[in-house]
Amino acid sequence: MSRLSFGLDFGTTNSSLSLLRDGQPILLPIDESAPKKEVVRSALYFFPKEFTLSNKVTPDQLESQTFNAWQVSYEGVVKNLIGERAVNAYLNDNKTRKRGVKRKIFTGEIIKDVILYVTPSGRQVLGDIPDYYEEYDFGTGRLFHALKTALKSPYYKGSRVFGDYYSLEQLIALFVKEIRSKAQVLTGEEITSITCGRPVFFSPVPEKDKAAQDRLEVALKEAGFVDVKFELEPVAAAKYYLSRFPQKGQKILVFDFGGGTFDTTVMDNHQGFNVLATDGVYIGGDLLNSDIFYKKLGPLFGTQNTWGEKSLNMPYNIITALQSWYGIPNLNTPETIGFLEGNAQHNSSDPKAIDRLLHLIHKNLGFEIYEAIESAKKELTTKDDSTITFSDGPININEKITRSEFEEIISPRVESVKNCVIRTLKKAGVEPNEISVVVRTGGSSLIPIYEKMLNDLFGKERVTEFDPFTSIAAGLSL
Repeated sequence: MSRLSFGLDFGTTNSSLSLLRDGQPILLPIDESAPKKEVVRSALYFFPKEFTLSNKVTPDQLESQTFNAWQVSYEGVVKNLIGERAVNAYLNDNKTRKRGVKRKIFTGEIIKDVILYVTPSGRQVLGDIPDYYEEYDFGTGRLFHALKTALKSPYYKGSRVFGDYYSLEQLIALFVKEIRSKAQVLTGEEITSITCGRPVFFSPVPEKDKAAQDRLEVALKEAGFVDVKFELEPVAAAKYYLSRFPQKGQKILVFDFGGGTFDTTVMDNHQGFNVLATDGVYIGGDLLNSDIFYKKLGPLFGTQNTWGEKSLNMPYNIITALQSWYGIPNLNTPETIGFLEGNAQHNSSDPKAIDRLLHLIHKNLGFEIYEAIESAKKELTTKDDSTITFSDGPININEKITRSEFEEIISPRVESVKNCVIRTLKKAGVEPNEISVVVRTGGSSLIPIYEKMLNDLFGKERVTEFDPFTSIAAGLSL
């Protein structure tokens, strides 16, 4: 059993693992395929299995794509990849993906006491209904990304993957277990203890916040860790910074802006590590990508379309689903497809936009398009403009975006982040001029408009970038 101290930064977009050796945090190269081997993308991929049907299936079932669980099977073994290889495998097999087939598969179980309807008097009529699940088959593997985000949702329990059900905790465990396995090979020791980072708030509701951490703890223990501790992510980054630059009595503000959340802390090391305040909001790089999609690409996919004689707007559920890559498959339903191929095309203000939207849904191209947005956003860190490019069938995106345009799009997010920083200072009871240094960490902290906001608040000379992708993991091992 290892006596080394390990810290895991399980992030929305990226993850890292560190160990403390001779008093110094060391980042482990856990993804040999990644551009930075110490940073692994938080992605989990399932290799595809072949869907097969029993000879007992009726023609009506084939027509409706509705089956019983005993009539279907999946040929192949369960194989997973994580990190860069997971993303590459998904993108590679999606090049030959087929039009999605949606199936309804009844499990044979019964769900009891479901609300069937409510009478005009308000009385709930209960009944039993057969349990079933739905699946989309594109002939490809399955990719899970940003699993950390799902921890805050009490409604997401898990997913079926090629017939097998995995709880959210099991999905996270599969990802973390692979990290743990790689670390054990690198260190030559069994790793049973871990300090894992967590955001300041999984949820502003205390009960939901605790439930999210409990779910993460279950996942970590299922991955093989026995002793699990948690530390707030900005606090871990602050500890690492103060261990590197131990000026007595120094007050620092950590500006931790990642893919899923923005967190802050004010700390000093006057008498050890002293946390003066923490705060956070659910704004991250993924949300900024959604903002870009809505403003720059949404019209290409009909978000501003009107249809019918009354020039009705596109349904809100379609517009909402488009604002995340993993929401797009939810549009592949007979109802939505029927609407898009029927009513939405009737007197449509832009029929070609509906064609592009249908192709996006049928081919499940959301991940690739959001990857193109991410690439363009990263370029805007060092350039005044960039171009979002993607092409497949009727979809040909070549959309220029300038840095000033991007800043205008995300201006409400900038204001929310600024308010959080000011709120943290007030909680800590300190003025901006009492902060010795502002530490920027997390990939989204590299966005120039946020650096400018901090420079204006604290002075450029006191704002510093500090190991944006690994400082949290390093601090967690201290």
